[in-house]
Order: sequence, then C-alpha cells, then structure tokens
Amino acid sequence: MGKSGDSRFLKKILTDAEIEFLKDTENPDAALWSLWAGKETAYKVIKKSFPDAAFIPRRWQSVFTMFQSKFSEAEVIIPEMESVFVRLFANPQYVHCIGANSFAALDNIIWNVEQLPEEEINPSLYSRRCLALSLAQYFSLELDQIKIKREKQNGQLQPPCVYIGGQKTDIDVSLSHDGCFAAYAILYPPFIQKGDTGGFNKTY
Repeated sequence: MGKSGDSRFLKKILTDAEIEFLKDTENPDAALWSLWAGKETAYKVIKKSFPDAAFIPRRWQSVFTMFQSKFSEAEVIIPEMESVFVRLFANPQYVHCIGANSFAALDNIIWNVEQLPEEEINPSLYSRRCLALSLAQYFSLELDQIKIKREKQNGQLQPPCVYIGGQKTDIDVSLSHDGCFAAYAILYPPFIQKGDTGGFNKTY
C-alpha cells in the first residue's frame, strides 16, 4: 500500500500515460498493481512465442477497455511484438491476472487462486499440485498420471509443460505464487475434449 506515491518507482515500470491514469483513479494502489500484474502476465504470454523477449515494462502500454475495482480488462501493447489481452480480478487480499493473445481465448482459461496451508510448504510444489489436481479432475485421471515439468533450454528454465502418462501435451499452463497465495491457469487445446483420455495417445 502507498507505492503508487513513489514517483521514482512509477517511472521505472509505467508509461507516462499509465502514470496519468493512476492519478485519475479512486484507488491508485489497486490500479498500480493491476497494471503491474498485467505486464507480468503479458511477459509470460510473450515468452512462449518469443523466448528471447526482454521484460521492459516502462515501454509496454496498457490500454484498459474496462477498469473496475474487482474486474478489469486491458490490452497490453508491446512494441514490435503482438499485443497481449489480460483480465484482472482484484480483492483486498490480492490481484490475479490471466492473459492470452486474443480476448476470445480469455473465456477458455480455467484458473484458480489457492491460499497456502498453514504448515510450512514449498509454494512452487504446492502450485504444481493444485494444477495437477485440476487437470486430473477435468480429464477424469489419476493424479499420478499427470506431471508438471520445466525443461531447460540454453541453460534457462522454460515455461511449465504438462505430461500425461509420460507424454508431453499441448495444454498451455501457467503457475505463480507470491506471499501466502499460489495460482494456476490452464488453456486447453481446442481438439481436446473433457473425458477424451484416449486422445493423448494418438495426438502426442
């Protein structure tokens, strides 16, 4: 709270237009972290198409088509690359954002935010387990059939991939955790139907 009053910080991560946008909102802190979450989400989306893309939030312009205290939508315009469309959900505890390369795809994303258990636990492993449980329920599979892995390319970890029955799938997923929260998002390929477990063997 109060970070929206830090002008040096704002100039590092926001465009001039976004800074002006903050000044006109009733809750500039919520607007600030919505803009930041949107840019981080856009970066995750862009990295899947452009692995060498650099995160330069000061140059990325967010244009809101809808901005409300609890639910917002925006287009994040990235110079020399494709735009990313984001949908934000906010409450007094957190801001959560999902993104895709089209507005239509946002409606097909399944997502959830989980609060970490009180006992000490690895948040990364917990977010993977939550994701795997959701996938197992969706496809009516046993949990041990699903693995979430991150491979290395040129020494760098790549976005997480879903393996079912030992085979890599095209299911697009994202994981995140911060503080006491863990979150996941899933975008299923259009050719996979719920309950169609046989498709994994013939497709992948």
